[in-house]
Amino acid sequence: MLTAELLPGVPLVESPFFEEDAPALLTAEQLRVAQDLREKGYAVIDFPDRDIDEKIEAIKRDFHDRFDWQAWRDGKLEGLRIQDAWRFDNRVRDIAVNPKILELLSAIYGRQAFPFQTLNFPVGTQQAAHSDHAHFNSIPDRFMCGVWLAFEDVDDRNGPLFYYPGSHKWPSFQNEHLGVPYADITKGFPEYRRYVALWDALARKQGLKREIFRAAKGQALIWTSNLLHGGSMQLDSNGTRWSQVTHYFFEGCAYTTPVANDTFQGRITYRDVTDIRTGKHVPNMVSGAVVRDSFREAIKSEFSGFENAR
Repeated sequence: MLTAELLPGVPLVESPFFEEDAPALLTAEQLRVAQDLREKGYAVIDFPDRDIDEKIEAIKRDFHDRFDWQAWRDGKLEGLRIQDAWRFDNRVRDIAVNPKILELLSAIYGRQAFPFQTLNFPVGTQQAAHSDHAHFNSIPDRFMCGVWLAFEDVDDRNGPLFYYPGSHKWPSFQNEHLGVPYADITKGFPEYRRYVALWDALARKQGLKREIFRAAKGQALIWTSNLLHGGSMQLDSNGTRWSQVTHYFFEGCAYTTPVANDTFQGRITYRDVTDIRTGKHVPNMVSGAVVRDSFREAIKSEFSGFENAR
């Protein structure tokens, strides 16, 4: 019996038994990625698709006219993106369901991975530092990760990603830890600023240094759910920074929106998750049992902004 089997509800990459079990379970490259994720919260790979350049260029060509470039350059739009383009574009879907990525993530987390969301960007997100962990998480904890794929070379001028290595080791802080009352949650969560202030204070206290990902076209960044990350300013507004983000959950979990939860009053916002591989709904499960519909008290309309990635 592998020692990791004592904790099936903890991802292998997060397990206290990682050093004992991972060498026996993973290939050399999988182990390299897992060790980077474990120590730094991210890992860099070359995207494993020999046709990726052709797919990237086709997506860029066909998506170009879907965006209001001038409104963005005039500051009338905070950003440009298409969510869930996999629903109408097979190349976006191919990237999301890449079998080698699924094999890699499944091996290092110890459960079958599946993609549930895609985001396609023609420019930098310019987002402040944040953790995806607050917006979508799993029960049990931390069975979520992201893969960001560069559709072009990225330098300091066109809005590179940044992240704080080590921040992924922070505890899973949620509303009850920040003292957010349910009354605030039902108003659309005006107290999200408490998360931002906490992340900033923790990074300062621990002396974490911001790092920049100057990506080459075709490189991908895998990051853990709790890694503090964001997008740098795009200094050249006439330029581009094309990319695709795919978010992954893992089978046999329940899937929630933590910023919209009041867990200890029985109010949990379970997500309606679709497996991009099949196009089918994924049931929320905990320890092999489907969460009862009667228990799924969803909080929906006020939280549409938090249902999406930030």
